[in-house]
Amino acid sequence: MSGRLRLFVYGTLQPQAGTRMARWIEARLVKAEAASVPGRLFAVQGGNGWFPALVPAKSGARVQGTLCELRLAPGDLARLDRYEGQEYRRTCLPVRTGRAGLVPAQVYLWRIALPPEAPAIGCGDFAGWLLQTRRRAFSSPRDGT
Repeated sequence: MSGRLRLFVYGTLQPQAGTRMARWIEARLVKAEAASVPGRLFAVQGGNGWFPALVPAKSGARVQGTLCELRLAPGDLARLDRYEGQEYRRTCLPVRTGRAGLVPAQVYLWRIALPPEAPAIGCGDFAGWLLQTRRRAFSSPRDGT
């Protein structure tokens, strides 16, 4: 796929996350704005740090992140899917923004059982949780990305 894609990111892919893949996203960024989706967030430890797991929630819980409009070249979406791995599935969800209200965007949802030791991130803000707990975001290369 090439062209433009709306992608909601809430963890290590956020342009401000400072990870290798965040810089990759930033290089393809057309515009970005703060946004949220319904769901609950958990922290999973792996590699050299932590990454978030977004799971659907029926309650009013929301996950904070960034709605990115990306300009993708052929193969870029497949690269993102490889980076996210088998633990996630990409789907379309309504994303709430401050300016546009609800807009459809691609989001990576956690698709396997959560590790029993995965802490819930009650505030729904992965970057804030990292700062508060003094933990590091996962940034290891993964699946060639």
